[in-house]
Amino acid sequence: MKRGLSMSDLNIPARPKRRSLPLYGKILIGLGLAIVSLIVAAGVYANYIIQKANDVIDDVGVKESVPPEQSAKIKPLTIMLMGIDHRKETGSLNTDVIMVVSLNPERKSATVVSIPRDVQLTPDNLPHRKANYYYPHFYLQDKETVFAKTKELFSDYLEVPIDYILTIDFNGFVKAIDELGGLTLDVDMDMCYKDSYDGTDINLKKGTQLLNGKQTLDFVRYRKSSNSCSVRTAESSDVERNMRQQQVLDKMFGKLKSFSGITKVGQLIEAVGEEMKSDIPASQIRDFIEKYYNIDRNNINYVHLEGDWISPYIIVKDEELEEAKAALKAELGLEASVRPSSSPGATPVGTARPSSRPTSTPAPTPKPTSTVTTPKPSPSGKPGSVTEDTYGNKNSSANKGTVGTKETSKVKETSNNGTNSSRETISIKEETSNKETRR
Repeated sequence: MKRGLSMSDLNIPARPKRRSLPLYGKILIGLGLAIVSLIVAAGVYANYIIQKANDVIDDVGVKESVPPEQSAKIKPLTIMLMGIDHRKETGSLNTDVIMVVSLNPERKSATVVSIPRDVQLTPDNLPHRKANYYYPHFYLQDKETVFAKTKELFSDYLEVPIDYILTIDFNGFVKAIDELGGLTLDVDMDMCYKDSYDGTDINLKKGTQLLNGKQTLDFVRYRKSSNSCSVRTAESSDVERNMRQQQVLDKMFGKLKSFSGITKVGQLIEAVGEEMKSDIPASQIRDFIEKYYNIDRNNINYVHLEGDWISPYIIVKDEELEEAKAALKAELGLEASVRPSSSPGATPVGTARPSSRPTSTPAPTPKPTSTVTTPKPSPSGKPGSVTEDTYGNKNSSANKGTVGTKETSKVKETSNNGTNSSRETISIKEETSNKETRR
């Protein structure tokens, strides 16, 4: 019988035995698969976040098309951020946080100038008051033009074009911090203030600690103590408040970039959406998010306007104001001599600077004659005291004749020197509706 061929007859070498992967190889493969799975999951979740964000952005943003060359992904722009204190208990409307932010997409950087609420402004054809006076003043005149008029006023003050404005009610601020799981902050002093009239109850101890939304709001708003506290705490200046606000902003950026922050973006957007108002087109908001979401915190330049306290105002020195103006203009790529257009939101024509931050402080330019005038010091005034009303009015009757329905409510306060003083806040009521007016 004829024998069949075998593998050995064909001279085909035998297949070598497969070697098993070492343990570290299996671990690397497992880790790689896990990373791929996370990327896929993140992509799915990102789509979920984008959908949530789109719904809120469409509500908050303006339905307006933006030319491609005006996109935040290409063009340096400036946004004004305002924290609004509108309490249904008192009907008050105050702007306790005022920031102007210029952003540069090429460098992916930002300059933030904080304006203390007590800074004196002396605009032409308007009352000379504190910085926090003007938004409620314009709001009472015409809700439809409040954003445009506010941008124009502060654009003239800082000599830079302010393209957009965004306001967030303090309720939204509290919700945002709570959604992020709180912030670990360095509380620089003991803080106690209680006011049964508006429900304020601030009680914080000095030291680094995790604060929830309400405590973080107390941290950035604290000004002085009250007689209701068992132990009165020291007063705090507007400059210190601004530094706290910038510390909170920095910590929020850090938290948002963490994995825990990313996974909460959907809830965060949903929570604060109804508390925000802006004139930013919806497509531009998406461009801002896409371009600056992961901005390096080291590329954010914080500028403090400190000034001197001359009751009841903070008076900013000329050179200090010029440095702030120069920092914003450098971020926008504008020469220091370029002034903004009189049209709110429009960017002036100017010579671009090189695309890098200045290594030294630009020399101050002469100050316009209509910027700030220094009032005579009040003999009884001291930092933190309220010798007149919140907005710097010397006579409450000066507010009479304002367009709209306005009520003023005087609240007795006691400053640290033991003297009583009055604080006026603006209250707003709708003429045609019993519903609470928002902002």
